[in-house]
Amino acid sequence: MTESLPDMHARDREGLARIFRYFGEVETPRLDSRVYTIYSLGVAEDAELLELASRIDPGQPPPNVLYAAVQDLLFQDPAGSPEAEALTVFYPAISGNAIPDRSPWEAFRAFCLGHAEQLDASLRTGRTQTCVVHRCAIVLPALASLPAIAAAEGRVALLEIGPSAGLNLRLDRYRYDYGEGVVWGDEAARPELCCDARGTQKPPVPEALEVVARCGVDLNPIDLGDAKAIRWLRALIWPEHVERARVMDEALALAESVPIEIEKGDATREIEAHIERLPADAPRVLFATHVVYQIPREGRRAMVEGIERASLERPVDLLIMESTGRGDSRIEWTHFEAGVRSQRRPLASCGPHGRWIEWGAR
Repeated sequence: MTESLPDMHARDREGLARIFRYFGEVETPRLDSRVYTIYSLGVAEDAELLELASRIDPGQPPPNVLYAAVQDLLFQDPAGSPEAEALTVFYPAISGNAIPDRSPWEAFRAFCLGHAEQLDASLRTGRTQTCVVHRCAIVLPALASLPAIAAAEGRVALLEIGPSAGLNLRLDRYRYDYGEGVVWGDEAARPELCCDARGTQKPPVPEALEVVARCGVDLNPIDLGDAKAIRWLRALIWPEHVERARVMDEALALAESVPIEIEKGDATREIEAHIERLPADAPRVLFATHVVYQIPREGRRAMVEGIERASLERPVDLLIMESTGRGDSRIEWTHFEAGVRSQRRPLASCGPHGRWIEWGAR
């Protein structure tokens, strides 16, 4: 087993094999997916499936796009062929049943090779533009810890960088349970996000939270009225992650009654303008969850410079949740004021999908 990250842009046979082998040895076990572990280790040794994966955009992770393309096609016609019927049983979101205790490899391989033409368009254009609602369980305590929000009695104007479908901009309408009596939100609110609080410090929750603006900027925002785009969003959820699928469905149902504003744009060039459009009567907080790693270094620098300029008028707080490269993630707070970064510190370690948090851990 190797922990070294392969070149995710590689599309030659050897490079792709390394990507899928790494995915099956490291990533899928970390996120508890036996099905995708079997797929990944199998694809790594299969010349025909590696050729299929070579069609995927070099800017996208091949395993995620391949597996989403397969599930997306199954969603459309789960009984459309013998190969589809044989594979569908490994997808609880489609079958409604538990995953059988046998290998899905032969069914997966047969489906891919038998439907290569139908998969082609999704492979070439598919993006891993996920919207992991459970990450709100990490952002909520971070908001509760910000001095500016406390001073404003809970009022806040939010701007999300890379919000995808924007479900996380509605985080104040969800229910949270961190265990040991740490709960937040209306008892009847759905979805309910359960997050395991580890360590000695309990994660803070807001005494009050009033979101006065829900804004976002995304290169390719997802239209909730686009059935095809929402189907792809669901297809990006791994087979074993049944609760994540349920949470997304509940968040999508709520979205109809809580409006947000997402503009198509480039945060690396336009962030200052987006910040300046936020209301003037509430603290301005930007946040991003597993997005910044996709931005080249020059773009990240330009984005920070834009935030610094925006802070000349009024302070800006920035919350970033990103992978540490060690299998977990971390959320960090940066405060901008008078044109400079005046404070910066990590707030908590956490699971990449927001299923656990260790507040105060570095």
